[in-house]
Amino acid sequence: MKVIYVNVTIPSYTHPLLERIVSKGCDLIMLLPQNDDKTVGTGVKRAEAKKTSYRICYSRSKIKWYGKPALIDLKHILLEEKPDILMIGWPYFLHLFFDRSILKLMRKNKIRLILQEIPFQTPPFGKLGYFKEHPVYNENMELQSHGLWFYLRAILTMWVRRYIYKKADATVNYASCAYDVLPSYGVKREDIFVRYNTSDTDALFEQREKVISTLPMLKVCPRILHIGRLVKWKKVDLLVEAFQKISEKYPDTELVIIGDGPERQTLEQQVLQLGLEDRTVFTGAIYDPLTLGQYMHESSVYVLAGMGGLSINDAMCFSLPVICSVCDGTEKDLITDGVNGYIFQEGNVDSLAYKIDLVLSDRAKAKVMGEASYRVIKEKINLETVSQRYIDAFNYVISKQQ
Repeated sequence: MKVIYVNVTIPSYTHPLLERIVSKGCDLIMLLPQNDDKTVGTGVKRAEAKKTSYRICYSRSKIKWYGKPALIDLKHILLEEKPDILMIGWPYFLHLFFDRSILKLMRKNKIRLILQEIPFQTPPFGKLGYFKEHPVYNENMELQSHGLWFYLRAILTMWVRRYIYKKADATVNYASCAYDVLPSYGVKREDIFVRYNTSDTDALFEQREKVISTLPMLKVCPRILHIGRLVKWKKVDLLVEAFQKISEKYPDTELVIIGDGPERQTLEQQVLQLGLEDRTVFTGAIYDPLTLGQYMHESSVYVLAGMGGLSINDAMCFSLPVICSVCDGTEKDLITDGVNGYIFQEGNVDSLAYKIDLVLSDRAKAKVMGEASYRVIKEKINLETVSQRYIDAFNYVISKQQ
């Protein structure tokens, strides 16, 4: 089968997944914007140019009157390639609503449509009150869900989504929260595929074996670990504050923060003000897999205080219990509270400090939790299982009669 997969870029962690999908017999074409249309988050690491088993195709991108980019060569590429499936996500599927000739072309050429969603921060249809309970922030923690224009746009987006979902043959989603949201837009449960999200787990398992047989890189002590871009919505400041609250009880514990970003200087100043400079390590960004693996292997617990997702998967590959709150929706599929980690109350520093205390106070239980984390990745959410879920979705829509 031939699939055109529209995406904003190819993040470094996505390349191995695409290769695995191709290895399962899929003729895959990645369709990307030719120019930067500002849809990729700041600091997102893209896959470096290399020989790929999948093809990469580019379309000119243009910001349309509704404020979002559209791939203006999409129709021409569909006619030229004649794929069996078009898989497309936000914001590019908006183009299908505003230019109905694309959907007409797809029907004429029997091209199936799969919508890819996270669907994090997507409200149930008609439920504007959702945003009061789940406010939307950007990565600088600036509130986005306010004002008349936001709510008018939210209403319009709901109707657009409902229309496009009705035209789709299936949806492929990052997280199981799709089952709670998409039926309100008229999507049948059998048309919802949850593929989860994954790093290159094959490489991580390989690094894990190397690290286990390598001499320790760090001093032996209880260690709290965080990995990620240092931006406000990661809430690393909350982690630092929680660390201060338990620091007296655990005087030999160390906090390691791996990553770089605009908040680093502010966080370093916070650490100084709290008197934690001798027990907090800022490593900067680390991309060497073996070094990252050593940090994870030699840590006691992984903490994600704010937004994120894949760093949880990575930590679980190295048998770490995980403490997190509201992330990108994937945490609900990865972490079972009290089994392989803890969920703390969003934004509550006392709740976070308490959960860290639970892990550090019972190292035997923490070890059992870490082993449970490893099993989730090994058995449920990894490169093989995620790629197969894509193939299952592709086969499903091909088998449907139009």
